[in-house]
Amino acid sequence: MKRIISVLALTLLWSLPVKAETYTWTDKSGTVNFSDDYSSIPKQYRRKVRKLGDMDAAPAAADTAKDGGGQQPVRPSTSVIGNPGTAGADSANGLYGGKKAEVWQQEFKAREAEYKRLERELTQLEGLIKNPVGISQERMWGLPQEFRETQKRYNEAIKSYNDLNDAANKVGLPAELRK
Repeated sequence: MKRIISVLALTLLWSLPVKAETYTWTDKSGTVNFSDDYSSIPKQYRRKVRKLGDMDAAPAAADTAKDGGGQQPVRPSTSVIGNPGTAGADSANGLYGGKKAEVWQQEFKAREAEYKRLERELTQLEGLIKNPVGISQERMWGLPQEFRETQKRYNEAIKSYNDLNDAANKVGLPAELRK
């Protein structure tokens, strides 16, 4: 009986991350969209959709998305809208929206470091979920919830990075200063 319950529990544990997939795509207007339902993604964007946890920038294949393949990350937006360096830039003193270029760079580096740290944490949690060797049963049961919470913080970090990028677009910060 214990064996049946253990097998059932492991099966449920492995199936939870599949239900927690987050898809992202960028539409024609440059808006980054998120969904946890693949069927809600417009057909013209399905070839370019990405899943949370993907370590490369290649689009997820439609069949991979349907069969519950590996998690792929939402990638941050780095698009520059309009003519960089003109809207809101005070070229005489090097200010963009009232902030120096160095301040913008520090903010970009800090937000990028945070989403990359969370991306690594998600990868580690995914590895533990797939191969729970050497961890306590209590930790094993808590892994799906920990994964979902980390995934939520990761999505918030990406949104924060993209919001900063949008603000940089509005003040005309050149793309080379966003690294």
